[in-house]
Amino acid sequence: MRTLSFLPFAGMILFSSAEAVDYKEEIRPILNKKCFKCHTGPKAKGGLRMDVNEDFSKRIGGDDPVILPGDPAKSLLSVKAGLPASDGDAMPPPPSRDRGAEPMTAAELNLVRQWITEGAKFEAAATPAVPTTPAPGATAMVAEVHTWSNSGGGSLKASFVALNGTNVTLRKEDGTQFDYPLANLSPESQALAKQLGGL
Repeated sequence: MRTLSFLPFAGMILFSSAEAVDYKEEIRPILNKKCFKCHTGPKAKGGLRMDVNEDFSKRIGGDDPVILPGDPAKSLLSVKAGLPASDGDAMPPPPSRDRGAEPMTAAELNLVRQWITEGAKFEAAATPAVPTTPAPGATAMVAEVHTWSNSGGGSLKASFVALNGTNVTLRKEDGTQFDYPLANLSPESQALAKQLGGL
């Protein structure tokens, strides 16, 4: 069973101390049940086709994103799925709910948010090999495990991989890697990320 840590507001996932979310096994079945009715085929609503990974991936990051990898709070998919049923921007929209469309449950939405936090990848993360040389800006401590915390009080043991602009890449103890917004880390963890990233 997954062990999750949550923010004390908005039900947003901070970190997971369990394995990474698997898109094929965990996320796609949710989307199939709750989103595919309107977001499949060439006439998908809003131009968002979710049934074909190649089409869906065009809306992950890029110029017209519904998902910003690493940031569920700014990803339209998780934001709109989390709106109250009375909100006209909620997904599914009120008219669809009147015809029997069901919104995501809190557990489903939290899983989708975790998937986005971990980078919204379609393929299960392979266990990465430990690099023989540190990434640019990283120190020899690249494989050292640190305790990272965020502004909501959640914590996670992980090793530093890289600092890429506004995201820090961390490797969990099970070997999976994910990006996390630097701004969402606690001041101490932000300082650690910048130190390890050579800033």
